Amino acid sequence: MQDRQHTEKLPFIPTIHVEDYQYTLPKERIAVYPLAERDASKLLIADMRAHTPAEQQLRHSTFRRLADEIPQGALLIANDSRVIAARILMQKMTGGSAEILCLQPVSPSTDPALTLQATKRCQWQCMIGGRKITVGDTLTTKRESITLTAMIIAKDGTEALVEFSWQPEELTFAEMLERLGHIPLPPYIKRDDDDTDKKRYQTVYAAHDGSVAAPTAGLHFTERVLDDLANKDVLRAHVTLHVGAGTFKPMSGTEAHEHTMHEERIFVGREVIAQLAGQCEQYERNGEVPIIAVGTTSARTLESLYWWGVRLLTSDGDARKRDALEIRQWDAFRLHHTFGEKLPPSNAALRAVLEWMHSKQIDVLTGETQIMIAPGYTFAICQGLITNFHQPASTLMLLVAAFLTVSGDSKWRMVYDAALTNNYRFLSYGDSSLLWRA
Repeated sequence: MQDRQHTEKLPFIPTIHVEDYQYTLPKERIAVYPLAERDASKLLIADMRAHTPAEQQLRHSTFRRLADEIPQGALLIANDSRVIAARILMQKMTGGSAEILCLQPVSPSTDPALTLQATKRCQWQCMIGGRKITVGDTLTTKRESITLTAMIIAKDGTEALVEFSWQPEELTFAEMLERLGHIPLPPYIKRDDDDTDKKRYQTVYAAHDGSVAAPTAGLHFTERVLDDLANKDVLRAHVTLHVGAGTFKPMSGTEAHEHTMHEERIFVGREVIAQLAGQCEQYERNGEVPIIAVGTTSARTLESLYWWGVRLLTSDGDARKRDALEIRQWDAFRLHHTFGEKLPPSNAALRAVLEWMHSKQIDVLTGETQIMIAPGYTFAICQGLITNFHQPASTLMLLVAAFLTVSGDSKWRMVYDAALTNNYRFLSYGDSSLLWRA
């Protein structure tokens, strides 16, 4: 089951027409630069909970007043991945220009933290830009006494396995990127990166290097907002999901099942999973202390934890034998189709993850998630979602549409129409929303 092609329409995969999630996004509404102050962004509140009167479902505020919208005792989960200067401008031996975007580390480790500390050489899966670049070609870039060389080991279309080597050898690859690389702004921001982006395309709580795109929902947070949340006894915890360039990959085909989701590596500490399990238990008991994901990456991480717990509890495939989480694209829909109402509550699934970690002597859960969250998906952990406004007909748009579904009808278009009508700024450097699901 795990090895089936995603383009095969299996019975449990919903029929989702990509065109149904298109909307017109005027070019001038795409935020090309961040606001002078992070928390000055607009905040659209979309509340789909049953007790909310229709006239209060949509409200407008500013991110600076986020604490006014979050109940005491709620738990905010944010992605603390840090964006690396992964875009490198290089030259071919013939003198022609080339560009490399580091996507995922391969050697000496698939863990970005370890490979970024490598000296002498390392290998990455990369995206290559430039004409007539083939296997065996060598690209270089220099600055003062520093030289970085990239050899193309294997190539498939625009993606390639690249071996980097550099002088001086004692520098780490992280130091090389810091001195020679550029912040990889999204392709819809039509400008070169500048010194401002080095700070503003990072969250204030970024801690672990590895992303090539920012977890943008977190860009609005300031120390002032975090202090206001703490003063209200709102709890916070971090997960790490290193965001890949695949987050900008357009949907392929006319149906969602024709699209292949990108894999992303996650890291979650045992203490965070224990905190989540306790919060889920409280919420299942009284419904008063929700879990709010800061961004789609955090939401994907939390929901992946739940389905990993389901895989463990049901002995699905080789789950119990594995030492790392693995969630394939349609696992959530497959498992929901198989077990339906017999699916365990969130708390039980997370407890199963903790027991598995204890048996494997794992302190930090890691693994790959390819989870697809789209209309028809049943959320297990996230009750609230803080997120920006996303590209039309993207996988992020499908996630938001799933989150805003009420009795089988998604309210995403109502929310996006309100944002467009009220002059919200869109995409990575744009404004924010706080969504409460039904």
